[in-house]
Amino acid sequence: MKLVTSVKFKVKEGCEAEFIKRYGEADNSDAIYCRLVSIGENEYLSISEYFEVEKVLEAEESGVSWLDTVEHLLEFYGDSRTDAVSGHVVFELK
Repeated sequence: MKLVTSVKFKVKEGCEAEFIKRYGEADNSDAIYCRLVSIGENEYLSISEYFEVEKVLEAEESGVSWLDTVEHLLEFYGDSRTDAVSGHVVFELK
């Protein structure tokens, strides 16, 4: 069963170009697809899809390491650097 992860980032004013560049350099090779979507003023949503939960867990581990390198570019959501959610795909338009 496929899984989708979504992670919302709030980027500091003036840091958007660097954040997008660094996002493009991250290793997302295990994902079926990976998109970064601008959703508002300095806010971005990363959406990725995977075939296996193990790949999601591996991506989460490497994602946290990557997040450590871009933390200085982010505004926090309370105590968290991101606002994230993931789940199983229950419907897909083909």
